[in-house]
Amino acid sequence: MTVSSVAGPMGSELAGVLSGAVQAENRVNDVLCGHLTSEMMTAQTPGGGMTVAQHLAHMAGSTKFWLSQLDEGAASPLPVLYDETQMDAFVAQDDPARAAAVMREVWTAALHTATAATVLGDLPHPSPAQFVLHMLGHTAYHRGQIALALKVNGFPLPDEDRMWGPMRGSL
Repeated sequence: MTVSSVAGPMGSELAGVLSGAVQAENRVNDVLCGHLTSEMMTAQTPGGGMTVAQHLAHMAGSTKFWLSQLDEGAASPLPVLYDETQMDAFVAQDDPARAAAVMREVWTAALHTATAATVLGDLPHPSPAQFVLHMLGHTAYHRGQIALALKVNGFPLPDEDRMWGPMRGSL
């Protein structure tokens, strides 16, 4: 299923707006991950914060977690970007292309499930649409953390026009 083929009980206009936002989210994540190298994945935010790889794993993993609160069946088959066998450490995979693919898969499932939802499940959000909006803001925050990690570790940042273009509808 493509992101653009969703509609549901929340109404076609709102579903269309959220679909456009998630499409832009996927393109921004693709641009970011396309810019990253394996070396960049180890860059860490100041003060002992997460690595770029950990931020990406958290972005996908937290969206999957909240999706599971809405619909466990929709979330359970989705992949993760960290080693689930490591309970005492957050070991993230370091392949930027895989990160982009997993985030795209998670976001597509989240949008499809939220726009089709008629109940909130165990979400602490006022609506499935609010869940999608919350997660969009959350991933934007972590992209900012990734930019900080890259900058303070001497790596170039992604092209600003390419990063902002999808949100402006130009890419």
